[in-house]
Amino acid sequence: MSLGDRFFSLLLYLAGVLCVAGLVHIVSILMMPHVAAHDAYQRFATLAKPGKTTLLPQAQPGHEIEPFADPALAQAVCLYDLSDGPLHVHADLPDNRLLTMSFRTRTGEVFYSMTDRASLHGTIDVTIMTQAELDAAQQDDEDNDDDENDQPLKELRLVAPDAKGFVLINALSAYPSERAEAEAEVKSVACAPETIAQDN
Repeated sequence: MSLGDRFFSLLLYLAGVLCVAGLVHIVSILMMPHVAAHDAYQRFATLAKPGKTTLLPQAQPGHEIEPFADPALAQAVCLYDLSDGPLHVHADLPDNRLLTMSFRTRTGEVFYSMTDRASLHGTIDVTIMTQAELDAAQQDDEDNDDDENDQPLKELRLVAPDAKGFVLINALSAYPSERAEAEAEVKSVACAPETIAQDN
């Protein structure tokens, strides 16, 4: 075997090692949220209880509860556990402040998000439920449907991919003097378990 052949074999070997190492690195990073001992839901569970809006402390450099949190945002969280039934989120919105909501799985993955621009007459109503609960609610809507009451649904119904998760609520305080107003706005967002009537 010539020197050139040996050099080429060595290059192929090194390229194979680098490819395998890179693949292992990427897979391990992508799997981290799913195998971590303390996922996002558990981190927030030390500060909040399911079915209740809880104001989060202001983000400080090196002490963020959520990665890359912006100190100019007032944040609140509402944990949910759909084994207790659907969760209803309601917000009455002022006209002059950005408000966002992101609906997340227990690992922190966003499955839906919205801003104050999605409001209907200044309010947002969202119900988070399982697929079975959505099917039951739709069947109930069909059973109670009549021609005289043909009103569109005034709430958004979301099917959560997991039974446990959380809603992260953000309001922008453009100036430090607006911080108290932004905190009051995120605290005013109501979230509570909702009961769905079951047929006997």
